[in-house]
Amino acid sequence: MKFMSDIFRGANVSAIDGVFEAWPSSYQSSLPRRLRMPNQLEPSYLDEPEAFSIKRLIFKIIKIGVLLLIWGFFTYILVRISTSPVNTSVVTVLPNETLLRRLQLPNDAARITLRGPIDLYLGNTKDTAFVGLRVEWRDSDLNITLRRSDMWVIYLLADESRFEETARTFEISPTKRRNDKAVISLEGRNEEPVSLLMEVNVYPLVTHHGVIYAALLLIGLYILIVFELTDRTFAALLMATTGIAILTALGNRPTMQTIISWIDFETLMLLLGMMILVAIMSETGVFDWMAVLAYRISKGHPWPLLILLSSITAIMSCVLDNVTMLLLMAPIAIRLCEAMGVQTPLVLIIVVMYSNIGGTLTPVGDPPNVIIATNPEVIAQGIDFLNFVIHMLPGVFLAIIAGFGVFYLTMRKSLFKLQDRQIELAAERESMRRRMSAEITARASEMRERQPARQCLKPSANYFETLAHLEAHHRIRDKTLLIKCLFTLVFVILCFLLHSLPFMAGATLGWVAILAAFLLLILAKMNDIEEILDQVEWSALLFLAALLVLTEAVAQLGFIHWLSENTVKVIMSVEEKHQTTVGILIILWLTAFLAAFVGNVPVTTMMLRLTIELQHNEAIGVPLSPLIWALSYGACFGGNGTLIGASANVIAAAIAHQYGYKISFVQFFIYGFPMMLATVSLATVYLLLAHSVFTWHKT
Repeated sequence: MKFMSDIFRGANVSAIDGVFEAWPSSYQSSLPRRLRMPNQLEPSYLDEPEAFSIKRLIFKIIKIGVLLLIWGFFTYILVRISTSPVNTSVVTVLPNETLLRRLQLPNDAARITLRGPIDLYLGNTKDTAFVGLRVEWRDSDLNITLRRSDMWVIYLLADESRFEETARTFEISPTKRRNDKAVISLEGRNEEPVSLLMEVNVYPLVTHHGVIYAALLLIGLYILIVFELTDRTFAALLMATTGIAILTALGNRPTMQTIISWIDFETLMLLLGMMILVAIMSETGVFDWMAVLAYRISKGHPWPLLILLSSITAIMSCVLDNVTMLLLMAPIAIRLCEAMGVQTPLVLIIVVMYSNIGGTLTPVGDPPNVIIATNPEVIAQGIDFLNFVIHMLPGVFLAIIAGFGVFYLTMRKSLFKLQDRQIELAAERESMRRRMSAEITARASEMRERQPARQCLKPSANYFETLAHLEAHHRIRDKTLLIKCLFTLVFVILCFLLHSLPFMAGATLGWVAILAAFLLLILAKMNDIEEILDQVEWSALLFLAALLVLTEAVAQLGFIHWLSENTVKVIMSVEEKHQTTVGILIILWLTAFLAAFVGNVPVTTMMLRLTIELQHNEAIGVPLSPLIWALSYGACFGGNGTLIGASANVIAAAIAHQYGYKISFVQFFIYGFPMMLATVSLATVYLLLAHSVFTWHKT
């Protein structure tokens, strides 16, 4: 905070004309864009000393105690227990022969992982080749089997170039005789020899309380974020490390290479590339110009302006990720709110909700969609960029239209009730503005004289003066750079659309975003890369990486498998012709509520695993594509339910705090939860009509 306040003190030294002081994205500065703040924000409230309070002191002691307790737990576990040894070898199973491998079994269980030409989901026909695997206890001469597990059947693919992975945990009690040996028995039921890579872990995760541990991890993350016990990124890192510690305490500590493999770098590459693109594009002034255009069209009236502002946000969020888009639109929205006298926190809530809604349309607009679209199973189903947009467009369009009615009904009485803090800030900033120059005054008079006699919407008070100010200082500053940015965006969109073609198979979303960032950096002749990298939300990327690790730890503890089993039971309880309908309803609403109260990024990674398991379950006949659309709608629309539902929500609250406003969890819930219920309900109607009535997925 000291560093930030020093920057703001330095900014107050020089006088800045007019609206520059209240619209930080509009003036040239050597400071990174994220650090640019209104000059009126005095250190008096940024570094304001807190009055002594016994309750506040007790709360701080409890908070530090809880965090130290979490730190002490995973530190003790990770320091004392090392990585479990894992033996890896290649086994070649000959036709109609049995292969034995000795096994050192210190416990009553072992987890065996096989990699090779394995058929994970099909097979189970009489003509399909397979390998049968058991864990057995034999006498010292290995001639007599004393105890053995059930046979694990591994079906084989005809294509030996395929490389799939499957695993299973065997629990088998040892015999009472000391000289008996544990062995792995592989029986070949194949016509040709097959080689498999076998990994044996003799310290597997065997617990019947894994689901409880996983639930406690998710609840802990929720408590840390909701009650603001610590920063959200640090909270995710704490819970991810705690999840690893729980796995370690249960005898299954993952290696560092394994933990890194849990992170989806394709998703991180996409977000990083798009953040760099937006950072460079913001220097052109195009986003400020769009806000001025919205003010001009709305004639300075709040409701039309809110509709235009939210529409612009939704449209731009389709192409640019909503987190980065919010970083650009939030300062603009704050400036317009102070000019029109409407409650700033409510307008920011509208902007962030439409950012989430608009980002639902494309695979690059919202982090949950990025996770879904980059999954290999989803790609294998033929779901590419164009296919994704076509299926999501009707639901998103309905949500955008219905959203206008929702926020009008919920905010019409409170939108114009300004908080005392906003009145003070607006008055403080207004008092520091210099008087209008003669040119701006002349421009305002000219626009007033040239207005048509008949207008559908009459201008608001001080409309021409405010518009003249905005037009004078918020033009597009670098048209050449803007053309380069648009050219790069065209390249990105074309690559996204052509990804499904055979000669563009390597144009994955992550690589396209990174390559486009390189292209724009070359065209823009950026000599100092640090200025651009400083505008990347590294904390958001680290937050996402930590959530991916936490999700995998939760999956290792059996939470997703438990969800899958119970979901399958519900789906199987209805007739086959209704199973797709029930599957859509469960995935959509379960994802929406979990996303609202846990966060749509970790929920998406968990529910995507569940969705793929449902599609491959032979006991039910539910296609994957309708479940994918339900998952996307549930994750993106559900993110509007609470303040922690989406990353963009948290960033909106952070930006509001920087400008002197506060968006509380309860305030966001009051307006966001009805929006979530309305939009998810519309998505339900659309999905049931499209896939239950007209079976669109079969065409």
